[in-house]
Amino acid sequence: MQCTFSVNTASGVFLTETRVRLLESIERCGSISGAARAMAMSYKWTWDEVNAMNRQAPGPLVVRNVGGRRGGGTSLTPYGVRVVAFYRALAREYQDAVEALSEHVLTDARAVNFRYLLRRRALAGTWHGREAA
Repeated sequence: MQCTFSVNTASGVFLTETRVRLLESIERCGSISGAARAMAMSYKWTWDEVNAMNRQAPGPLVVRNVGGRRGGGTSLTPYGVRVVAFYRALAREYQDAVEALSEHVLTDARAVNFRYLLRRRALAGTWHGREAA
């Protein structure tokens, strides 16, 4: 079972799988226009998403690099890199939890308390072979 989730703030949706893929694409391509092309999205949509994330975050995730030989570009800030890593780590843990719950439900006909299952997995110290954080 594949699941996705989002991280929300008081002002609405902050991080989604699509937004994180956009941030990763900006880092890879070095520009908003390159990231938009790579994701088959419009330049306007891309800028709107970047601006929305930058407004919601306590610090900028993306910065413009003006000028230079190659005409500048766009990159993630160190904070932006950490936010992407944070989201990816949460996504892995979330997926592991959903898979564990799914496996438990499919193999055990009794009703299951999700919090109990999570606590039991955390106390065991591993999530599918990885040490619990």
